[in-house]
Amino acid sequence: MTEFEELIAARKACRICVDRNPGKIRSCAEFDFDPEVVSHWELWLGHRTPQLLVVGQDFGNVRYFVRCRGRDEPDNKTNDNLYRLLSAAGIVVEHPSQCDRRAPVFLTNSILCIKEGAMNAPIRSSWIDACSERHLLPLISHLRPPVVVGMGNAGWRAVRAAFALEEAPQRISRAAGSAWVVEDQTRVFAVGHCGPLGVINRPWPQQLADWRRIGAAVSVASRMVAG
Repeated sequence: MTEFEELIAARKACRICVDRNPGKIRSCAEFDFDPEVVSHWELWLGHRTPQLLVVGQDFGNVRYFVRCRGRDEPDNKTNDNLYRLLSAAGIVVEHPSQCDRRAPVFLTNSILCIKEGAMNAPIRSSWIDACSERHLLPLISHLRPPVVVGMGNAGWRAVRAAFALEEAPQRISRAAGSAWVVEDQTRVFAVGHCGPLGVINRPWPQQLADWRRIGAAVSVASRMVAG
């Protein structure tokens, strides 16, 4: 079993939050169509040696997961907006309806299970903390991306915990637009969520500016690898 396969197996076997909060969250591994992935978001962008790792919120709720058979709808608004932001950053990727293994980007979420209830049901901080320690940290150690982005409150909480950025602002409303360089020289960015509500909280012009700065950092990292 490869190291990446071990990460997949760990995700499928994990029941920490499911056992703690029955009826609130479910493991995707309960469903026979659960794909062989660490993150269901990687079915769009899942490069195995990425220059950029993006940590979003979650993959949705049980109803969405079942209806789409573990994949995203082709017209998912968050994906459409992220596609536009990556383009503005100078990072060429295929449309979200297409799997892209060439673009040097890996997408994951603050939690890898799925919520019961509504799509906008809240994510518990304990779920993010458990998933960050059990799954995000090993993923970062394996992928070793030079640029990491925490998107929205949940994604930022996960990234902030993974890199022990204790002095960075906790809330994305204060952290968005800022960047940190950690001990191993990874550049860590905080950005607003690019879903419809997130664009209300952090307007589109600001999000574009944030992602252009990210694109510049990715460009520098890419040149260092090429050189």
